[in-house]
Amino acid sequence: MSIVKPLPVQEVYASSALNPASLSIYHLGVYVEHDHLLYVISTAQHEPLFIRLYKNRDGLEMTHFLDAAWHQDELIRKRFAKGIILVEAERWMVVPAEYVPDGQEEQFLRAYYDIRATDISLPYTSHKDILKGSGAAFLSLLSQNLHGYLQAREGYLHYTHASHRYAQLTRFLAESHLSHRPYAGAVWLFLGTFYYCLFNQDRLIFINRFSAATAEDVLYYIQGLHNLLGISKEQVGITVAGYSGLKPYVATVLYRFFGAGYKDLSKVYPAPSTLKEVGLGTEDVLPLTLIGADT
Repeated sequence: MSIVKPLPVQEVYASSALNPASLSIYHLGVYVEHDHLLYVISTAQHEPLFIRLYKNRDGLEMTHFLDAAWHQDELIRKRFAKGIILVEAERWMVVPAEYVPDGQEEQFLRAYYDIRATDISLPYTSHKDILKGSGAAFLSLLSQNLHGYLQAREGYLHYTHASHRYAQLTRFLAESHLSHRPYAGAVWLFLGTFYYCLFNQDRLIFINRFSAATAEDVLYYIQGLHNLLGISKEQVGITVAGYSGLKPYVATVLYRFFGAGYKDLSKVYPAPSTLKEVGLGTEDVLPLTLIGADT
C-alpha cells in the first residue's frame, strides 16, 4: 500500500467568527485543477470565513489529488448547508443546448477533439451543465475515476465545470451590476490563468480560458476579442474578480482603459476588515460563495 505524502497547504484566511462546531449552517465552495485546490467556507450571506489552498506538488492525478486533500483535511469532509465543486477539464466546449440531446454529449466532444476509441487516455465520461435561461450547454470530458468520485458526493456537493459557474456568475453580475451598457464582461482570474466571459443581456457571446503573465496580457486578449466582434469599449461594462496576485493590476489596467465602464466589485461586496488585512476582498473568492448560483 503506497503512502501519499502530506500535501503542501497554505492557510490563506481564518476568521474568528467561524464556529467549527456549527459547520452545517455554512456553505462550502471548492475549486480544483491539476496543480491547486482552493476552498472557501462562507456564511449564507456570502461572507468568507475560511480560505485554504493546497498545492499538488507531486503531480498527482486529479482524483488522487482531491482524495489526498479530503483525507488530510478534517474541515472539508464535514457536512455543510450547501456545497459546490468547480472542476477544470481541458476538454470542454459550449454549444446550444438544443443541439445536444441527452446521451449525445460524448459524441460531440469526441468529434470536436478527435478522440478515438483506441486513445490510451480513455476512458472518459461526459458531463453537461445547462445555463438556465440562456440555451447554452457546457460539455466537458472527465476521467471516469474523477466523475465517479464527484458523483459519489453529489448528494451534498454539487459539481460543475468551472466555465459554467463563471458564466452563471457573469450573467448575474450583468443583470445586477453591469447593466448600464449593452455588453457585460467579467474576467475571472486564478493565479496565472483567467476566463473571460461576455454577455449581451441574457445571451452568452463568448467564454474561454487563457494564460496571462501580466495585466497587459489580459487586456490584449479582451480587446482583441472586442475588436473582432466590432464592439467598442464604450459599449462594455466590465469587472474583474478571482484569486490571483494579478488582480489589483488587472483592475487598474481595466479601469484606465474602460473608464466609467469598469465596476469595482469590492465596493459592491464589502469585505470584513480581517479579510482586507490579508490583502483579500470578497470578490477574490466570489465564485466559491453561492452568490448568483441557480438553486
